[in-house]
Amino acid sequence: MDCSCDRCQGLCRNKPGWFTPPQIDAVARKLNLSVAELFRTHLTIDTALVREAGQMTAIYVLAPAILGKRPGVISDPMARGECVWLKDGRCAIHEAKPTECAATDHATSALESNLMRAAILNQWKPYKKFVQSLYGKKLKPPEAVKEAYRKARKETPAPPAKVGTSDASH
Repeated sequence: MDCSCDRCQGLCRNKPGWFTPPQIDAVARKLNLSVAELFRTHLTIDTALVREAGQMTAIYVLAPAILGKRPGVISDPMARGECVWLKDGRCAIHEAKPTECAATDHATSALESNLMRAAILNQWKPYKKFVQSLYGKKLKPPEAVKEAYRKARKETPAPPAKVGTSDASH
């Protein structure tokens, strides 16, 4: 897939895409780094909230850091900027770029993008301890994610009232 059009490069300049868990080792090998070094120098943690069984759960995903932002941390979900691997309008790790980047181009619809992100999030669910070990401390969602959680709770309709089984007519 060619990534040279303005729309595709616009994606790289706005918010880096998400890796899947198996990609992390491959990128580290490509760059001749340990996974820990890769994390500290080139990656960030994105956080997303998902509703499961009526509860909001944070899922932590590894993504390329944003140029000029500190790598190796939990990123601000509102932060926007250029991917650390966008060099001269091209992806410097094109063969090993994040799954989301590889599958997204100028023709990808919003629905397709959302479904892809949901599938990637699902892959990260069992990797919380792995991400936490790279981070080196307890994972806590950023304040913007907590605020989204509070807002979602307020907007969630209450469960329907139970209807009694007694006959009101005599």
